[in-house]
Amino acid sequence: MEQETDFILKEIKKITYFLSKLISNISTSNNFEIENIINETDEFLKEKWKLSFNEITTLNEIDFLNKLENLPEIHLDKFVELLSEIINKLKTSELQNKYNKNELANKTIVLIDKINKNSKDLSLKRMQIKNNLQQEVHNIFN
Repeated sequence: MEQETDFILKEIKKITYFLSKLISNISTSNNFEIENIINETDEFLKEKWKLSFNEITTLNEIDFLNKLENLPEIHLDKFVELLSEIINKLKTSELQNKYNKNELANKTIVLIDKINKNSKDLSLKRMQIKNNLQQEVHNIFN
């Protein structure tokens, strides 16, 4: 039983580390690298969580949240950071359309609301990301 718990904890740490690495890669990337990093992130999502950017933007909110329901909160928080960084890097209209920036922002807000509802901890970082995303969505429509 203890070995099983150790294995699960190692897997959680490994995925958390990889998500942190992706976040760092995205935040330091330039416009020419962003698409490669998004593709790398998409492969990670497909492999680990059976989810893709295309699914994120096409699934309804309930199905999207159901896909993520068994993930630990730390992974969901990192995923929110990752999506936020990607959204911030989608500067050209071509990339915004290709990756449906508006829908990514909306789904990230939905995920933040779900985390906040289920979490015992108040996260100022999540609140700031949500505020930034709401402003981003507002700017898209104005």
